[in-house]
Formats: sequence, C-alpha cells, structure tokens
Amino acid sequence: MIYIQLFFSFLQVGLFSFGGGYAAMPLIQGQVVTDHGWLTMSEFTDLITISQMTPGPIAVNSATFVGIKVAGLPGAIAATAGCILPSCILVTVIAKIVSEIPEYGAASRCAWLSASCGGGDDRISRDSDHDLSILGQCTSNIL
Repeated sequence: MIYIQLFFSFLQVGLFSFGGGYAAMPLIQGQVVTDHGWLTMSEFTDLITISQMTPGPIAVNSATFVGIKVAGLPGAIAATAGCILPSCILVTVIAKIVSEIPEYGAASRCAWLSASCGGGDDRISRDSDHDLSILGQCTSNIL
C-alpha cells in the first residue's frame, strides 16, 4: 500500500511540476510533509540539501530520498518511477509524432547519416568486404 501511495504522490509531482526541480519543491513538500506526514519540516530541509548536493535532477533525488526513508529500496524505486514516468511518456509521444513528419523522420536521418558517413557514395554498402554497420561506415571514412 505504501508503494502505491509513494508512486502516485510522486506521479502528481512529475505531472504538475513545470519549471524545473525548484518549482517542484512546494509540491513535494505538500505531498510528503503536509498530506502524508512522511517527513517533518526539519527532515524536509535536509531532503532539499541532500537533493542539491547529489548529482542529478533535484525532483528525482528527492523522490529517491523519500522513498528510501519511508519504505526502503522498493519505496525508492516506486517513488522515482512515479516521478519520471510522466516525462518518459511525454518524450516518447513527442518523438513518435516528430518521427512521422517527413523532414524530421527516419528517412531524413538516414539520408543525413549516409551523406555524412558515406560521403554520398553507396559503394561501401554494395561491397561485401566492408562492415555494413553505421559505426563501421563512419570509421572507414575517417580512416
């Protein structure tokens, strides 16, 4: 039950915190101090300090810290997953939409890659002695 509460609490933070990690702090405070009482105000100030010192996004660090404090490692995983899930879904949807636009889609990326790595010459791809991977084509043109 606590894992579901952690997940949905930080899912709300991930959904509604626009403007970066510091904009998310009042939302996190509302969830963990006011609504659920998982941390005291003193512990919350420690949370902010630790989240700032640790590499990575402050909201994700906060979710991980609260999850570990409340429910151990599974709680940290649940809280962190809830915090990053909205962003992952949004980026995936945007990438799918952009990839459907012809000038931004896979065809243009392949054409650009072919021109930059293969020099516009397709003899490498017809030659069976060469490495046909993109990395092989790029490195063979550099060397």
